[in-house]
Amino acid sequence: MTIEWDSLVVEMILLAGIIWFAVYIEHWAYKRTQQEDDKKTRSNIFLFIKNDLEQRLRFIEESINYKDYKPFFTDMWDAIILSGKHSLLSFELFQNIQRTYSWMKYYNSELENNKNSIS
Repeated sequence: MTIEWDSLVVEMILLAGIIWFAVYIEHWAYKRTQQEDDKKTRSNIFLFIKNDLEQRLRFIEESINYKDYKPFFTDMWDAIILSGKHSLLSFELFQNIQRTYSWMKYYNSELENNKNSIS
């Protein structure tokens, strides 16, 4: 009984091609799913931050009208940082938002210092 090397080589090449193609398709589908998830998460982060900052604007207007200055809550931005989702934002946008929340924290520390000095 002789082995037909030609047909064995062809079968192995076809099998290798099928396996490679299946792995390629699976990887492509995973990357596509991951990109869609990242896009959805990015849009949710934008919406989340936009709503938070709009509420802060109303808070500032009320503080000015009633001269009742209270600290800002920055826990929403802190939650985004701790979850590691800030990496989905462009660097320039991240930098601008980080500066905004840094000013809020600075304002909070100034309020705390003024409260302590008055007491």
